Amino acid sequence: MKILGDYLVIIDTANGIRVFNIPDGQKLLHMEGSKEFQVTAMVHPSTYLYKILLGSSIGTMRLVNFRTGRIVHEFSRGFDSAITVIEQSPAVDVMAIGLANGQIILHNVRVDETVCKFRHERAISAVGFRNDGKPLMTTADVGGDIVVWNLEKRQLVGKIIDVHHAAVTELYFMPGEPIMVSASADNSLRTWVLDGGDDMPRQLIILEGHAEGVTAVQFNGKYEVLSSGLDGSVRKHMVNVETMRQKLGTAGTMSRAQAKKKHIPVDVIRLEPVIDIALGWSREAAWDNVLCRHKDTLVVTTWTTRKNAQGTHKLVHKRFLTSDTFSGAIATAIALSPCGNFAFIGYSTGHVDQFNVQSGLFLKTFSKSTDSAEESSEKSKIGKAHDSKITTLSVNARGSELITGCVKGSLKFWQLRTGKLLATMRTRLRIERSAPCTSNIVVIDILCRRVVRTFDAVGRSVNAVTFSSDGRWLLTADDKKFIRVWELATSQLIDVMLFDKPCIGMSFNSTGEYLSTVHKDEKAIFIWVNKKMYASHVNIQALPLDYEPVWNSCVPEIGVNTFVIDDESDEEWEVPKQIDASLVTYSGLAPSRWANLPYLELIKERNKPDQPVRKAKQAPFFLSAVPTLEGFEFDVPQDNSEENRKILQAKRSLLEIESSFSSSLRATQTVEDLLNVFNSLKNMSLSAIDFQLKTLPEDLLPKFFRMLTEVLKTRQNFELVQAYMATAMKIHRCALWRRESGDEKVDELTAVLEELSIEEDRIWSDYDEVMVQNTAVAQWVKNALL
Repeated sequence: MKILGDYLVIIDTANGIRVFNIPDGQKLLHMEGSKEFQVTAMVHPSTYLYKILLGSSIGTMRLVNFRTGRIVHEFSRGFDSAITVIEQSPAVDVMAIGLANGQIILHNVRVDETVCKFRHERAISAVGFRNDGKPLMTTADVGGDIVVWNLEKRQLVGKIIDVHHAAVTELYFMPGEPIMVSASADNSLRTWVLDGGDDMPRQLIILEGHAEGVTAVQFNGKYEVLSSGLDGSVRKHMVNVETMRQKLGTAGTMSRAQAKKKHIPVDVIRLEPVIDIALGWSREAAWDNVLCRHKDTLVVTTWTTRKNAQGTHKLVHKRFLTSDTFSGAIATAIALSPCGNFAFIGYSTGHVDQFNVQSGLFLKTFSKSTDSAEESSEKSKIGKAHDSKITTLSVNARGSELITGCVKGSLKFWQLRTGKLLATMRTRLRIERSAPCTSNIVVIDILCRRVVRTFDAVGRSVNAVTFSSDGRWLLTADDKKFIRVWELATSQLIDVMLFDKPCIGMSFNSTGEYLSTVHKDEKAIFIWVNKKMYASHVNIQALPLDYEPVWNSCVPEIGVNTFVIDDESDEEWEVPKQIDASLVTYSGLAPSRWANLPYLELIKERNKPDQPVRKAKQAPFFLSAVPTLEGFEFDVPQDNSEENRKILQAKRSLLEIESSFSSSLRATQTVEDLLNVFNSLKNMSLSAIDFQLKTLPEDLLPKFFRMLTEVLKTRQNFELVQAYMATAMKIHRCALWRRESGDEKVDELTAVLEELSIEEDRIWSDYDEVMVQNTAVAQWVKNALL
């Protein structure tokens, strides 16, 4: 695929050529291909208008006009190997052709003659030319090596081996700069600078991700994402800063420094890839705060996100190292206590062990034995929590109970302090956490120890399950590439998402803004934004349990698949403005639109600089003086600021122009007009509302408060009325406190305020009683020991 000006040229799998106009997306050409000429490389020769040069798997080339769809020239001279890459050199008509046998051929396509040849040990995957005046060419092969050639002397400059862990796919030089960027199939970009006297590249910047598929993902706080991959690495990413990424390392039985001293190859000390992550932030500043479980491995490693490195401990019980009975045992579940002090590990043998994270020491084994304390202490060394493989471990939020589950469907509750078995639940379902399980999911209340929700239509085989950060939603991912969102309160399906590949891991951040997903055989981590956190209103409605969205192609010719849900067929659901006329109803606006209105002036004053920049006063060149009996004195200007202020106010009152809100309010005649004016004020910004209230003339105060009274009678926009009333009384307090007998305007304003006060008392009496009752119940629920 190549972008040539306003054209997008694509070679499809059938060797056909498709040309699209980028501005409007229209297809301009579709040229059928042939099986005899399988396209393996494409380039646009410089100065060749509307031409592309194609290379094939049999070593032949042809020049094609992509505007007319005609083959301009078929090169008679072929090469003895498949063409893997074609690149334009700084010289017009000269192309660099990389072959599968390792040859790089500089070929003049105008005269169809070879200029010179170079050779690699493996197939060529990328070619680049330095374009800042030096005759240097860089080539790369499928093994990740980069070689620099001097074209003027036609000799080797140098070679860098194992630059990438996979084939280099692109070598790009910045125009006019000695800077090169190399891209590879190992999911990395490396920036090089060729500023040395030997003309060899020096590594400058590395941007890399997981070289193989991601296996697990976990949010650490609000923005940090921790992930692991099949390449054995553990990485940390920042959602809000794209360039902030850190490799914590690759787990091993010993450090690289120790292996180097003992002359042990690095590949020998590596552990299996991490497939499960458990983390906590409570003790992040003190010691290790991450547990990693490895594939088919007994050892569980600790990591630290503060130091961005592997931790100091490798947790394993001695029973597995001394007894041949447990030779095939592996760790199958991990958990970290909320306090960050204890690590829990479940094994395929049914054992569950507790370790101290700070010291790495073993503390206890959870055993189902119910014998005496002495016998139980002895049996705890070899006792089992379950008779089958442990599949899940979880600690409650208070850190007082451990919940363990096995593959046979047994769920047990343990007291952490004593290791005593508190209760056992037996289900008919197979309990799994890190492996695909059955199509049934039940939600268990660990406080009451009973099933509270059952979901049957969750897919054929569930790969991942997670709760939203507020506990309102349950997300399930199945092997049919769907992620379903369930509302726990109503047990309703509210959203279904369809992906290109099955999701194998999900995690919400602490505030519920972001959802991270990882998919099968994907090297990337996908971050999704929760629309409910940003949109003013999200239309959430129940979907049929068998609802399955489909892929829809917006532009079939281009083949760009987009996921579309047909909302037009559904009835538009509108939020009722008021459930009942007797109930107090809020406006639904964000608190930022009204809460700070009475204190806006104070906020602006507080945000002003303490000492603004002052321009130094300069004395006039001639100082005026007046004669006196004793000689003369300098003329000091009199302070007439108060008099000037009154004159300025008088002038302004003559030229004052009413605002649009004041004009609309003055023109009102009916109650409906007052409500319409209120709605116009409601739609303004906070500063605009403050300005309208400050410029409100005193003769319009009766109408303004009458407008608030009429809105109060409707029992709607209750919080807005309170904010507007408080602000208006604060701004116009002088006019409200003035008492002048016999003035009709004062009498009218007094009557309106009395009516507003009566209506306010009537509403507030009912509202205050309910609010106090709800506050008391909520406080009791939070403080009571249930």
